[in-house]
Amino acid sequence: MAGKIKLGAHVSAAGGLYRIFERGEELGCECLQLFTRPPSRWNAPQLKPDQVELFLRARAARPRQSVIAHDIYLNNPAAENAEIRERSIDTLVEELERCHTLGIDGLVCHIGSHPGGPEVGVPRYAEAIRTVLERTAHSSTSILLETCAGQGACLGHRLEHLAEIMEFNEGHPRLGVCVDTCHLFAAGYDLRKREQYEEFWREFDSLIGLERLKAFHLNDSKKPLSSRVDRHDHIGLGEIGESTFTFILKDPRFAGLPAVIETPEYETMARTNLERLKALRRRRVRV
Repeated sequence: MAGKIKLGAHVSAAGGLYRIFERGEELGCECLQLFTRPPSRWNAPQLKPDQVELFLRARAARPRQSVIAHDIYLNNPAAENAEIRERSIDTLVEELERCHTLGIDGLVCHIGSHPGGPEVGVPRYAEAIRTVLERTAHSSTSILLETCAGQGACLGHRLEHLAEIMEFNEGHPRLGVCVDTCHLFAAGYDLRKREQYEEFWREFDSLIGLERLKAFHLNDSKKPLSSRVDRHDHIGLGEIGESTFTFILKDPRFAGLPAVIETPEYETMARTNLERLKALRRRRVRV
């Protein structure tokens, strides 16, 4: 799988974290994403030694499979409210500890929101991340900053926001990026034509560095370009269409990176969306 991008899905960990591997195999996943805890609650059940052992054993049996986790939805290290910010920092530290214990490659994190906008919120987030990195200095798990759609007061919808966080933290080696195609499109980045696609990656490389790209979320968009609304759609059936996905899947710069779907109607459509992506990856015609 080193010669091509890895395709997979966000899968349920219900019934035991190790169950993601068998569920992934049923879908034909080459990489996986999970929540290690309920995503809409602050408190998490402690990882038990037998859970960890089962997870590590299942992963060891599949050494070529990449595994990333997604942070909980409640965390907002950029928050204006001091109590929420501190709780978010503590919870992010705790989540990174869980990921380290499980040997997970990276933790995908939203940049959060602040009513004062990026000028106030991005530096506030960057400071929080510095604290998190210091408190988890022993961890092997990277923080993957996710490109966001920019709804309301949400941050992270411009590459400059991610670059500022990187710069503030002096290019810390455990900081990476997860690019979400739906979020990029909603934020105003149009990658549907070859020239636009190449220009985006030139900008990404200039501001952040392509070596910082560690994962993709491959989702189509129900909403139009620059809508600043985060609504995922099935691959090739939304406003983005097939071309952006084909460009990414055929791009040799991204060989070996995990690319997971977070498309709607998981129970009935995950397999279909993965099959569509695999068909695009096999396509011989240059788009």
